[in-house]
Amino acid sequence: MGKFYGKRGEKVDKGVIISIEGVEGSGRSTHLQALKKYLEEEGYGVTTIGLQSSELLGNVISQVKRDIVFQRITLFLAYATDLADQIEYKVKEALNSGFIVLADGYIYTLMAWALSRGLEEEWVTKVLSFAIKPDLAIALIAPTRTIVRRVISKNGKIDPLASSVDLCINRDLYTSFALHVKSFQKHLLRIAEGYGLRVIKTNKSFEEVHKDIISYVNGVIK
Repeated sequence: MGKFYGKRGEKVDKGVIISIEGVEGSGRSTHLQALKKYLEEEGYGVTTIGLQSSELLGNVISQVKRDIVFQRITLFLAYATDLADQIEYKVKEALNSGFIVLADGYIYTLMAWALSRGLEEEWVTKVLSFAIKPDLAIALIAPTRTIVRRVISKNGKIDPLASSVDLCINRDLYTSFALHVKSFQKHLLRIAEGYGLRVIKTNKSFEEVHKDIISYVNGVIK
């Protein structure tokens, strides 16, 4: 794998992009919020983005995910368009102002999402080539059983309208979701190796994981 993502121009050189990558239940959002709190307490200006978060397409994607027959390519392109909108209208402005941009899922999460659905890797990388490469990216990984248990504990069930809504792997939702998680993390680990992401395992205490993340981030931004 090569580092194909867009380089920064002179207009977006001031700030920093930090992406937290991972499947649902990996601890991505929880640890991003903890990192945000830490950085703000250290005096940094911080803004956040995430997949399915733009004003342009966020609500549209939520509706689309309720259409079980919606084509995977079209859904991937909707996610990519959503991300492009955030980069153009939120990320660049934040970087120009010297902010740290924290991404709750960014290009590598979206790439793993696409590859776990059988989309062609060369095509996926070309579609995502618009994105500004993050200054550092962290892949959060945990055993499949741990992730499934977290999702059930948080939601009370496995939601058929969750991130794996389009994957009709098995009639049993538990098995389908577990297979989805296993496939997603397999691709994310390969991406991490190819693009230099720091892999942090989250099947330990919150404090231990948070310490690992802070240590890595401080080693880069300080």
